Amino acid sequence: MFKLSLSKDCKQISIITLICLIVWGCGSTPTTKKSLLSNQVSVGHATNSYSYYLNLSQRSSGINSQANLLLALRAALKNNKIKIADNLFTQLPATEMLTDDHRLELQLLQSIRLAFDNDFKQAISVLTPNSQWKLSSQRWIAYYDQRAKLLIKNQELMLAIETLILAEQTATNAEQLINIQDLIWKTYQSLSLELLENIDTYNYSYQQRGWHQLVLLSKTSLNSPEVLTEKLKQWKIDFSSHLAINNLPKQLLMTVNITPFNPQKIAVILPLTGRYARLGEAVQNGLLSHLLTTNSEQEIITLDSNELGGVGAYQQAIELNSEFIIGPLLKSNVAEVSIIETLIPTLFLNTPSDVARLPNQFYFSLDKENEATQGAHYIFQQGRKRPVIVAPDNVKGHQMAKLFQEQWLELHDSDKLAHDIEPIFFANDNELKKSIEQLFETNKSQARINLTRLLVGSKMKSETRSRRDIDAIYLVANPKQTAMLMPSVEVTVSAFANQVPVFVGSSGNAHRFNDSGLTHLNQLNVSEIPWFLTSSNLSPTVIKKLWPNMSQSQLRFFAMGYDALAIIPQLAHMEYFPEYRRTGLTGDLSLDENGQVQRQLSWAQFQRGRLKKIQ
Repeated sequence: MFKLSLSKDCKQISIITLICLIVWGCGSTPTTKKSLLSNQVSVGHATNSYSYYLNLSQRSSGINSQANLLLALRAALKNNKIKIADNLFTQLPATEMLTDDHRLELQLLQSIRLAFDNDFKQAISVLTPNSQWKLSSQRWIAYYDQRAKLLIKNQELMLAIETLILAEQTATNAEQLINIQDLIWKTYQSLSLELLENIDTYNYSYQQRGWHQLVLLSKTSLNSPEVLTEKLKQWKIDFSSHLAINNLPKQLLMTVNITPFNPQKIAVILPLTGRYARLGEAVQNGLLSHLLTTNSEQEIITLDSNELGGVGAYQQAIELNSEFIIGPLLKSNVAEVSIIETLIPTLFLNTPSDVARLPNQFYFSLDKENEATQGAHYIFQQGRKRPVIVAPDNVKGHQMAKLFQEQWLELHDSDKLAHDIEPIFFANDNELKKSIEQLFETNKSQARINLTRLLVGSKMKSETRSRRDIDAIYLVANPKQTAMLMPSVEVTVSAFANQVPVFVGSSGNAHRFNDSGLTHLNQLNVSEIPWFLTSSNLSPTVIKKLWPNMSQSQLRFFAMGYDALAIIPQLAHMEYFPEYRRTGLTGDLSLDENGQVQRQLSWAQFQRGRLKKIQ
């Protein structure tokens, strides 16, 4: 018999209903949280326009509204909308950031804005995240990456490396790790061997010490694949847990298989007779001096390009089974010879125009064009804002002015307010003083003074005024013109203005090696080959005693000949390591992607009539 009890059954139904409600509640809560989290807007990458994110910000609220505003700001900066970005900054006070992620993002954006003004020091200083902030590894890497790149731009390379190593230790995937390690290697490679050898690594972390040793062994063993291979094996033992153990730099692994040039029979093609004989002889003396100082047993065969012609001398060098060819020296000969295909590696002593480079061809020259770009870079490093260039009114002068201008604008690539370089061209020496007066507009000032005297009387006291916006002069000139310009600048700039520094390339240097007496050049800044600025057993003074009639220009070609023979063992490796530097008589030498030897010159200043090295 079945009996239905209402009170008992209702009680059972109530209990079942309550249980269902509890289970349903427990099951639904995480789903709601998950939905809320998935809808939270992420910052750090803006793929749309600032107006798109600004519209989203206005349509959302709370964290998402702020996130979209940050994205709008990032998009504005990304597209160089500086005024819009500055306006958005006023809507994002730092004290009201709602999450740690937003606090970091605001710092990153502030840093980017400061970098637009090339204020890298301040851009670095605003990046101050709290170590207690709750951030993902990706966000920490974004911070490390931005800070490191700013430090590199600010020439604080060791601090940049330390920051990148922190990023390396934070990386969570292989691709990210490889990209960071490639940047660490590239930054380390830009440091000189001398600097690396003098750094005390006692307080370095295991990871940084491993990188330091790796780059040291690469720089000290480039010329010997066998030694490099053995050192790499030992490095892997000493740093078996290093994060780069399975991702050694590709260039480093490639260099193990590079065979350096080690020629025992070298043909040298130079003009040893005729108009350019003295230059050819200077190069030859430099080559022979290197042989003597290194006790080399190499066989040197010299061929006269003036007698045989460039092509004839080159063909003869090939027929003599030369293992390496140096030269020709003259530009016209290089243009003729560089199109001849041969397996013999060749170091031309000039650069042809518009000729495609063939395998195993390298170019080394004392070109002045490179000095103009180095001048622009050095003046930029000095913090100058409004330099001008003074050059002769000819093809070479206009070319140098153009190169200077291009380099200056490249250095100010992110600065939309950068000023163009003002060129001043002079037709001859007699116009140089007049050009300086025109440059500083003292001629206009004097004209105003003369007019006023006519109106009020000749007893009026007056002082000419000069422009104050010019803060540097780069001069393209010969030593005579340089000597004329320095006093002109000194007397032209008014007493009310700061003295304007003058910079000149080596072609304008009237340097003497054994006496002073050039006080009229005091404060002149000169880019010069290091050999002229250092003392050694092979100094220019010593060479002048051996060859008393050798002029300053011939001494430069002597240094070129010395370096040409000295860099042969490194050329094959330099081709794979663009950042590799070798200190030579003519500069710090490297090789660019076109096979052109680049010379980084030293900077010096005339002080008390003598030229003193300052960088």
